[in-house]
Formats: sequence, structure tokens, C-alpha cells
Amino acid sequence: MSLVRALAEVAGRDTGHGIRLFRGDAEAEHVSYDQLYEEAGRLAQGLLERGVRRGERVAIALPTSIDFARALFGVWAAGAVAVPLPPPVRFASLDIHLRRIALAMRQSQVRVVLSDATLGRLIGPELGGDAGEFEVLDVARTVAATAHHLEVSDQEPGLVQYTSGTSAHPKGVVLSHANLLANVTAIGKALGVTEAEVSCSWLPLFHDMGLIGMLLTPALHGAQTLLLPPEDFLRDPGRWLRLISRHRATAATAPNSGYLYAMRKVPPSEVRGLDLSSWRVALNGAEAIDPDMLRRFSAHFAPVGFRPTAFLPVYGLAEGSLAVTFPPLGRPVRSLWVRRGPLADGVVEPVPEQAAGSAGTGGVGAGGAGDAGVGDAATARELVSVGYPVADTEVRLVAGPGGEPAGEGRVGEVQIRGAAVMSTYEAGEAANRGVVHADGWVSTGDLGLRHDGELFIVGRTKEVIIVFGQNYHASDIELVAGRVPGVANHAVLATSLATPDGEGLALVAETKESDPTVRAELVSQLRNAVSDAVGISPRKVVLARRGALPRTSSGKLQRHGIGALLDAEERASR
Repeated sequence: MSLVRALAEVAGRDTGHGIRLFRGDAEAEHVSYDQLYEEAGRLAQGLLERGVRRGERVAIALPTSIDFARALFGVWAAGAVAVPLPPPVRFASLDIHLRRIALAMRQSQVRVVLSDATLGRLIGPELGGDAGEFEVLDVARTVAATAHHLEVSDQEPGLVQYTSGTSAHPKGVVLSHANLLANVTAIGKALGVTEAEVSCSWLPLFHDMGLIGMLLTPALHGAQTLLLPPEDFLRDPGRWLRLISRHRATAATAPNSGYLYAMRKVPPSEVRGLDLSSWRVALNGAEAIDPDMLRRFSAHFAPVGFRPTAFLPVYGLAEGSLAVTFPPLGRPVRSLWVRRGPLADGVVEPVPEQAAGSAGTGGVGAGGAGDAGVGDAATARELVSVGYPVADTEVRLVAGPGGEPAGEGRVGEVQIRGAAVMSTYEAGEAANRGVVHADGWVSTGDLGLRHDGELFIVGRTKEVIIVFGQNYHASDIELVAGRVPGVANHAVLATSLATPDGEGLALVAETKESDPTVRAELVSQLRNAVSDAVGISPRKVVLARRGALPRTSSGKLQRHGIGALLDAEERASR
């Protein structure tokens, strides 16, 4: 079955459900699934009339909109392959976005870009469209009078999903119709999705979590889908919560930073006007999960019906289409405290429950588990379970260059295999080498451990910082430093620093503080917090203005761009 055929089946049920776009607090546009199927066919006919060929890569450069959904299914109905591209947003400069778009378009050999009139005027001249290298088509002007839905095999590629590029340059992940449908089915099974679901999302649609998790999954299950543009969420995260409250939404997803931002920007006076009792599943993924944030968010919104058991920490990545592991529904979040020192060397030593006070392997949502500083908890790290593999997906942990299995009590690299897992990158063998293995396993670059059969993510292979022969996980350091008052929205990056007497640790943290005395105190607090928790004192701490840290197109902090900030600081200090 193809993705268009799956939409046709939903449309044929005539439930009246569809996609509703909101701007601010008002509904701006709506399309039912039967209308979406018809309009996708008309766009497909328009693309075919303009020479788009079966299997051709067609880029989609659109903001969160109904037109994005029309373009996505229209490309598929034409038998082509969708390549979602990020429109310019506040996370990074226009130049950064245009460079990323250009990289993807060259790699995917894009000849046609579907956009709107406003973005088309920007993309064309800046990237060479006016020179005939590619053609920018306005979705509204490309639809034909008649509809055509081309049948394709489910083994044919349907999507090239470019990775976020948090620790390296983005790669194009080639996903077949079968890959995507397998993941949509697995997510639906894990979450118990039915037509009664009401999904509410502000996540960008060019990113896998927004596209597959919060658009395709509810749509192909016939559920109601509420969309809010990311920029509206950033202006006022209360809009997202008000949508959930007013429309009795049952499912919503955000990264850790999104929940934190909503909690900080929605004061108790505004909380009182909400009703979050309908929210049955709040997925948390795409970033390191902070168990303390889960507790604080739950407590902040408990007075209006938010239940701690709604939180569902999950693990996934573009190479697996999206979802890889989910915990069981309806249980408290499960956490595990382990000693930091051995963990950095790949050894798992759980902190005895009596030593960590209430911070043993109990439920995060129950409260109390974040009381670090009790017994050994100050030198331990709390990890959150992301559960078990979703349907038709396998997960294993390997250690060492030979890929030997990492058993219980050891950290290993996460590898995945299954119906939703990619078989190749867009760049082919050069990108596949060392990642896509002959037996179908794909290396993720993530480090994890198993405890009682459940997966816990520790960090990434490229984010291990070595100082004086000791290993430290950058994500652990950043989580500790991000909790220091004065750091803006947990925005911290840690990296190694070459000094005349060896390697050291450097931190770059965003802050809105401008007073020199307050900034000096913040630097001291950051040094002390990291030293006390992790056992290493940063050699250099750089305070940057809010928004200065490099970010991916989806807003996640981008590690491989931190060197430029440190170099600039070094030059400024000479």
C-alpha cells in the first residue's frame, strides 16, 4: 500500500475529520481528509503536466499550513519523492537556512520546488532558481482542474528526510512508503490511536517528529489534527495549551525545551484558565530528557488536570522513520540513578535506592525522585527510560570496534533494524559507510544502556569529552549547567578545549543578564554546579546573548558550530 492509498482509505470512511490550522487563537483554515485526497490529486496532475517524473525528488519549502499537507500528498500522488525543506525561522540566520536548503537540493538533485508566493520570491533568486537551475512552483497556481493519483509500490521511496544536524552536517534519509507506513502503524499501536484522537501540534512539519508523528500518524488513522505554526508557539506558548484545553486534545508532543518554555511562560494566573484533563499522552523526545523538568511541569499544571502519567519519554530518529522505542502507556515515568564516573567509562553502576533517598528506580511523576544531593545522588545521574522497541523494530547495543554485544551493566551504541528503518542515505555509499550494515542494522550514533529490559539513552558517541584521560558526556554536563538560574531556556553547549597543558572543558551558555556583577556570579555558579555534580571544573565559561548559540533548522542546539563562538571569544579577549 502507498501513502496516498492509505489516505484514500481514510477519506473513504467519511468521518468529517481533517486538519485544522490555527493562527493565534483562531482557526484559519480547515480541510477534511476526503478534500485533502481530492486536492492532492489535482496538484499531482498539475505536477505531471509540468514534467515531474515518477521517482523524481520534489522539494517542499512551506511554512506550517494546509498547503504543506496538500503539497506532501500531491507529490506522492504524482509518484514523486517529497523532500521537505525548512522555511526561514527565528532559530538561525537567513544565510544558514539558505545554505542548508542549497545542500539538500544539490544532494537530492531537486528540479522542482513547491512553495508559496512569498517564499518563492526569496528562494528563487537567492539559490539560483532565476538562472534555470530549478523551478519554484506556487502550490495555489499548480493545481489542475482534474485529479490524478498515480499508483506506486510501497517499496519505492516516498520521502527524503534531512536529519537535524546537531552534531554533523545534515544527511538525507531515504524512506520508502513501506518504511513510513510501518512506523505510522507502530506509533498508532503503541499509543492506541483511534479516530477519536485529537492531536495538537506546533512542531515544524519539515522535521520528522512534526511530519510523521503529528501529521501523518493522526491523519492516516483518521484522527482530528490541530496545527499551530511554530512561530506562534514561540510568541506565546500558552496558545498551544489553550488549543489543547478548548478543543479537548488528547495527544501532543514536544521536545524537553518546548515543555520547559511553556512552563516558564505560562504563569499560575494563566494556568487557572486551562483544562488539561483531556491530555492523555504527552510525548517527549528529540532532545535529552530532563526528569526534573517532567516533575516541575507536572506540578505546575496539575491544578488544571494534567496527569504525570501522561508523560511518555520516547526515543527515535530519522533513520528509523521516527519512533524506535516507547514505554507502556499510563504508568509513571521510570528513572534510574547511576554513578557518573563509571558511566562515562561505559560501566553501569546503579545507585542503591537507600543511598539516593527517594531517587531510586521509582516513578518520576510521583515526585521526590529529583532530590539530588541526598546521599550519593549528588555524584549520580538520573536517566529516564524510553521503554521498549515499537512493533516490527529491533534494538541492540554494541561496544567496541568489532560491534560486540554490550550486555546488562554496560553502555553501548544503539543500533536499529526493522520495517521502518532506512536502507540508505541520499548520498549513497559514501554516507552509508560505517552506518548501514550488510545485515540490515543501522548505527544511530547514540549511546544507551539496558536495565530491566528497557532502554535508557546516555548520550552520543561524538559528544564524549575526554579530559585528562577521563570521559564525560556532554549531554550530562549541559543538563547540569542548564539548570543554573540565569541560563536562558537551558541553552548550554559543552565541548573540549585545547590548552597548553592539555585538554579542558569549555561551556557556552546563553543568558539575558547584562550586569557585569551578575554575569560574573553566573560564571561562578556554572563552574561550581558542574564541578560539584560531574567532578570537573570548566576551564572556560563563555556567556552569550540569547539566540547566539548555533541551532539546527528545527531549533535544537547545534554542537558542531560551537567552535566559532569560542574562537570569536578568544580573539575578543586578546
